[in-house]
Amino acid sequence: MATKTTTTKSNGAKDMAADAAKAAQQDYDALKQDIAQLREDISSLASNSSKYVKGRSSVEFDKNLERGRDYAEKATKRANSAKDYVETQVRENPMAAVGIAFGTGVLLAALRRK
Repeated sequence: MATKTTTTKSNGAKDMAADAAKAAQQDYDALKQDIAQLREDISSLASNSSKYVKGRSSVEFDKNLERGRDYAEKATKRANSAKDYVETQVRENPMAAVGIAFGTGVLLAALRRK
């Protein structure tokens, strides 16, 4: 004799609720795993970014330091060249140099009074 199984409305609703709860639990577990992976990825990104920035800033600092030294060396050469030129002109034209110095002094004194 065959047994007849009948599903009532309440059994069907219970099965659907159980299936929904099971699916929700699976979604929740998957979401927890995704969040854990995301935290790991963000931590890795932050670590790698700081290493990159530190390395990059060190390279840029060294490059700019060398550029600054080059500019300082060029400025020193130009200043020495200008000093030599002025010394030569003063030796060749001492009276003009005294007149220029006197005129500059008078001009600065007049500007200071105002």
